[in-house]
Amino acid sequence: MTDIPQASLSAQRIIPLATLAASPRGMDPAVVRLSTALSPAIAALLDQGRTVLVLSRQSTGKLYLDPHQFSTLARQPSIEPTADVFLFSVTRQALLRHLPMLSGLPPLSFDLARGPGAFLLSAASMLESGALENAIPQTRQRLLQHVTDLLITTILDCLDLEVSVAGRRRHRQRHIRRYIESRLHEHDLTPQSIAEASGISTRALYQLFDGEEGAVAGWILNRRLERIHSDLTNPSHDALPIAQIALNHGFRNAAHFSRRFRQKFGASPREIRQRVAMQPGTRTSGRG
Repeated sequence: MTDIPQASLSAQRIIPLATLAASPRGMDPAVVRLSTALSPAIAALLDQGRTVLVLSRQSTGKLYLDPHQFSTLARQPSIEPTADVFLFSVTRQALLRHLPMLSGLPPLSFDLARGPGAFLLSAASMLESGALENAIPQTRQRLLQHVTDLLITTILDCLDLEVSVAGRRRHRQRHIRRYIESRLHEHDLTPQSIAEASGISTRALYQLFDGEEGAVAGWILNRRLERIHSDLTNPSHDALPIAQIALNHGFRNAAHFSRRFRQKFGASPREIRQRVAMQPGTRTSGRG
């Protein structure tokens, strides 16, 4: 076998380390172990522009994105006295560059007993114990890159989300439509308020609804009319005047509501209610 010069061996060792070293996506991952005062510790990291993952073998994992999301929780998180808890944090802006669909979502919960969450918990534990303290810079960078890739994989798995652009688009559409559905009764629901609550621009919102400005308002209108039609044909709502039902679903202008309702269903709200009242086995009278 031909001997390879020592200089060549050195070059072969050094060059790959230099060229393969990669920044951990600019996320600057950090881990601390915690035993008490969970909520204040989370809030402090969020205020520093970081996103926080709470990792514990005694419970499910939680991801808190920003101070606004955390402050609106109905109940602040707490930990058991014996729990071994790690706060794994990354730079929020860098995380959102890779996973913009996280904006506007509630805190995520993920399994730490199996799947990518279990690997992430182990990685966090090793980082906190100082496993990389003596690693050369290139090795440290590459391993942190793997950790941030694992973080992204854990989040995508939690969301059951396709990595493709089309998959992310469908997920964002589902989330925003759920948001709209929960607020159809609000009179001041607009594309602008929806976009603001979802953490995106109004233009981006229009693009999610086939790129047409009227598509968002049109979807809201159709869902409101469908809910009203359902109420008008439901005997449990017989005591409610039609105007009140319309008001309950976001319509303040009675004339506008009646016109839109007839356009969609080919009959007035009163006619729809009367038709159902006249059907055998249903109510015998209705209220306009």
